[in-house]
Amino acid sequence: MSELLDDIRDYWTMRAEGYSYSVNNSIETGQSEFWLKMISKYIDLNRPLRILDVGTGPGFFPMLLGHMNHSITAVDYTESMLNAARDNCKKSNVNVTLLQMDAQNLEFDDESFDLVISRNLVWDLEYPIKAYKEWMRVLTHDGKMIIFDGNHYLHLFDDKYENTSDDRSHKSEYMMGVDANIMQNIAKELPLSKERRPQWDAVKLMEMGTSNVSVYTDPAKSIHISEYGEDLILPLSFMICATKI
Repeated sequence: MSELLDDIRDYWTMRAEGYSYSVNNSIETGQSEFWLKMISKYIDLNRPLRILDVGTGPGFFPMLLGHMNHSITAVDYTESMLNAARDNCKKSNVNVTLLQMDAQNLEFDDESFDLVISRNLVWDLEYPIKAYKEWMRVLTHDGKMIIFDGNHYLHLFDDKYENTSDDRSHKSEYMMGVDANIMQNIAKELPLSKERRPQWDAVKLMEMGTSNVSVYTDPAKSIHISEYGEDLILPLSFMICATKI
C-alpha cells in the first residue's frame, strides 16, 4: 500500500460522517433523480443487472438502485465509508454486498458484472488508467461503465480553471470540521488534477478498445471562455459511458 493511498484513506475516514449526511440529503430532497435519469439513458434498468459500484462511499448508488431487483456489489477502500454505507442501506431496506477493496486492484473474476458505476472517485486515484483497465476487465461483453466525476482541482494547475474551485462539497455542514486543505495537498500529487477532463478519459478509454464512448457535460456547470479567438466551454463536472467490446 502506498503512502499516498494511506493519506487518501485517512482523509475520507474523517469525511465519512459528513459525506454520509450529504448523500442522504441528496436522496431525501430528490436531487438524486438526476443520476437515475442519466444512468437510464445508457442502460436498461428495468432488467436485472449485476452491478458493481466502485468507491461507494456512504452507499449512494446502492440506495438509489437497490429497490430495482438488481444484484449490487459495492466496494470502498475506507472502512468508515463502508460502515456508513452499511447503516444507510439498512435504513433504506436495501440488500447490497459491501466489500473493502482498492478500486485499482479489484478482486473479482473477469466478466463478473453487467454495469460498473462510480461517482466522484476517479479524480482521487493514483493510478486511474490501471483502475479503468480493471473495471473493464470485470465487465461482461457489451457491459457498460458509467462514470460521474469532475475537474475538482484543475484550478491548481490550469489558469483557465482559476477561481473555479467547487465549494459544493466543502460546505461546513458536510465537512464537519475537517480541513479541506488536507485534500487539496493530496490532490497536488494526483495525476488527474493536472488533466483537462473528460477529454483525457475519453481518449484513454478509446485506446483501451472500448466502443460507444459517450460524454455528457452541463453547460450551466462549465466555464465559458475565449481562447485564440474561439469560444470554449470547459466542464467542471461530467459523465462518461463506455461499452466493453
